[in-house]
Amino acid sequence: MAFRPLRRADLDQLRRWLNEPHVAAWWELGEGPRAPDGEPVTAEQVEAEYGDALDDVGPTHVFVILVDGGPVGLIQWYRLPDFPDYAAAVGEPAGAGLDLFVGDPGHVGRGLGALAIDRFVTSVVFAARDVDRCVAGPDVRNERSIRAFASAGFRWARDATVPGEPAPERVMVRDRER
Repeated sequence: MAFRPLRRADLDQLRRWLNEPHVAAWWELGEGPRAPDGEPVTAEQVEAEYGDALDDVGPTHVFVILVDGGPVGLIQWYRLPDFPDYAAAVGEPAGAGLDLFVGDPGHVGRGLGALAIDRFVTSVVFAARDVDRCVAGPDVRNERSIRAFASAGFRWARDATVPGEPAPERVMVRDRER
């Protein structure tokens, strides 16, 4: 397993993943619904959402998850102080936030999410010297994601209501080992 920064050449694959039912059920683009009225995510929406990351100008660092050299999903991290409203809502003013999905249906349910989380947090997020805590906020109904974070060493901190989200988030945290 490896990680590499998202590239423009990945956008069509990313669009396909975002339209997979197991991703579409949980992943949002921007502020609010990820696909208005249940319509498929378009190339324009993907470019609008990930353009800053591609140009390395936004606060979110987006990577492709690779297994045996092939892309299987997306993982991203950001410093929580760059998103103060979200940080306040989840009760975590410092540290980093983490989101991911395994987009390739053939790789879902094989434990890759937990493995990706653990390796990414260890090798990428905690490589930032100013980050001592990593936070994830899966939807409380997303049992698969919650199990993956728990398997990767995250622990439940609290459930939090985040404005604009359809359900509370299960706030999961992992501290840097000292």
